[in-house]
Amino acid sequence: MKKIIASTLTFIYIMCHLSLCRAADNNDILPEFPDIKSQYIVLMDADSGEVLYQRNMDKKCYPASTTKMMTALLTIENTSMSDVVTYSKAAVDSVSPGDANVGIAVGEQLTVEQSLYCLMLRSANDVAYGLAEYVGGTASGFASMMNDKAAALGAVSTHFSNPSGLTNEFHYSTPYDMALIGRACFNNKTLVNIMSYTGVYKIGKTNTNNNIRYYTHRFQMLKGGEYEYRYSKGGKTGYTDAAGNCLVSFAEKDGIRLVCSVMNSTASGRYTDSIALFDYYLNNYRKCYLDDNNMSSSSFGLDALDITYKMTSTNGYSIEFDDGAYILVPSNASISDLTKIVTYADNAAYSGKSGGFACISFYYKNLPLGNSTIYIKDNKNSSVTPGTNGVMTEETHITINKDKTIYINIFVLIGAVAGLSLIIVPVVIRVKNRRRHRRGFHF
Repeated sequence: MKKIIASTLTFIYIMCHLSLCRAADNNDILPEFPDIKSQYIVLMDADSGEVLYQRNMDKKCYPASTTKMMTALLTIENTSMSDVVTYSKAAVDSVSPGDANVGIAVGEQLTVEQSLYCLMLRSANDVAYGLAEYVGGTASGFASMMNDKAAALGAVSTHFSNPSGLTNEFHYSTPYDMALIGRACFNNKTLVNIMSYTGVYKIGKTNTNNNIRYYTHRFQMLKGGEYEYRYSKGGKTGYTDAAGNCLVSFAEKDGIRLVCSVMNSTASGRYTDSIALFDYYLNNYRKCYLDDNNMSSSSFGLDALDITYKMTSTNGYSIEFDDGAYILVPSNASISDLTKIVTYADNAAYSGKSGGFACISFYYKNLPLGNSTIYIKDNKNSSVTPGTNGVMTEETHITINKDKTIYINIFVLIGAVAGLSLIIVPVVIRVKNRRRHRRGFHF
């Protein structure tokens, strides 16, 4: 009995081991991972969109004033910075006692640029409402624009009902969705310039106010802030009693651009966890581009990737990736150190882009690094895709080549594990019943 169970468990271990990668200790290259306290957090590569770290990333939470990133983004996309916004009574009255505001007067006029600095530096709710009216006609009309934009960015678990982030049961997002929205903001140079502003912003006299007003940033990772971080490129805070402490922040070093989204955390934890994740990846990883310098060796030719069994001929064909495609790898590792798993486009587990021939996933020992779509280019004619050139959609294929590339039919793996579980479960139950039966005779 013990031999059967041991043999079965060993087989499952080997199969699962192959499906992932070669297990090993990463401490020879990577330091210990930081202890992250926040329960709702995502770290995302701002260029590729790859999620590098997450905890409860799809959990719906209140976004509080991080909402204003979307308000600012839509304003920039739909106005000119020199446009003049006249603030209505509704905008002024939208502020409740204790809400962040800059004391806008009814009928006061500010440029879009001035308004955006008030919005992002001081998190002004009155300004958020005024911009929403200016861009969307009404606050509700602007909320519809916010939801359309969120959907376009892939933030499908988000719904906005107001431009400022005031708590509402119909106003919610997720850490992942807020990272997507943050990514879009990080890729907007105008908005980044505002969100990373470290000086004192001055608004002179207006049509209703003869005073000169000065504003500094509430975000604390910029120069002079309580959590000053040298690689910070800006961010937006948020807080309500219901939402807890939220933060979406950006960082960049040596071409690696990261977005961290934290929701329902503590006032300090949102900063310390973000900085810990930024430091870990910015100091221990580098970009490795999937270009000719890294991928043109014989180890990454058609034969090495075993593309040949999917095609009737390889003459005149070559492997291609998206322009600028890359993965983040440990700083002291190279492409040759990585394990690669190829999944073809005719496989239900395929996660590459439409039109791709296959998807290659990269691992460093037991650590997933990301994936990229493989395209097969016919150098004489056009690209080759599954379904042509002798694709064998039902063939079972599991090999490990010298270059540490693993090919696996995931359905065979799932079937094997499922079948073995049918053997193990009855055996375990039978053993437990015997022991329980025996114990019944010993009082």
